[in-house]
Amino acid sequence: MLRGKRGVSPVIGVILMVAITVILAAVIASFVFGMGSKVKAAPNVQLALSDAEDKLDSNNDVILYVEHYGGDTLKCDELKVIVTDKTNNKIWTLTWNSADNAFEDVNSPGNAPILLVNESYSSPLSGKTIYYNSGASNFTVNNDGLRYHITASGVLQVGDVAALIEPTDLFNTSNTPATLELKVVHIPTNTIIYDSEQLVQ
Repeated sequence: MLRGKRGVSPVIGVILMVAITVILAAVIASFVFGMGSKVKAAPNVQLALSDAEDKLDSNNDVILYVEHYGGDTLKCDELKVIVTDKTNNKIWTLTWNSADNAFEDVNSPGNAPILLVNESYSSPLSGKTIYYNSGASNFTVNNDGLRYHITASGVLQVGDVAALIEPTDLFNTSNTPATLELKVVHIPTNTIIYDSEQLVQ
């Protein structure tokens, strides 16, 4: 009888070891998956790039429109916009300036494209004119803004159309076409969420 009772002890030990292993595996799994859920995902968004009405010339022009037609709302302070003039081998990195409600190149103020995302310009003061004023540039963009529409400052929502402005003679001084590439990068995840090219004439 005593020998029979001693034989139970190894079985109980094995069961306890298995139980402890399962509990440890569950704790580790919940910890790992809990950390994974805290990682911020890049927004899912559908943007469209299109040529504006104006031609490349010596005026201050809206040359491209960026339309948000589906997906998540974009927070501008979480984005940077890379504009590349492939025809003339120029590149600018535009970051969000909350004071101007625009994406600007801090390294080339007044000598870089500007992506305007400001609700106060969605109803221009005079016809289709956009008035852009900032610490870097003060100018009037004439005969533009036909499709420009922003519902709230600091974000891009479905239905919004931002305007890429070219300061005087930035891309081309001979009125010939230029191919522009526009990339939108989500800074927290370092993910390119949009990349497109457009021929501007």
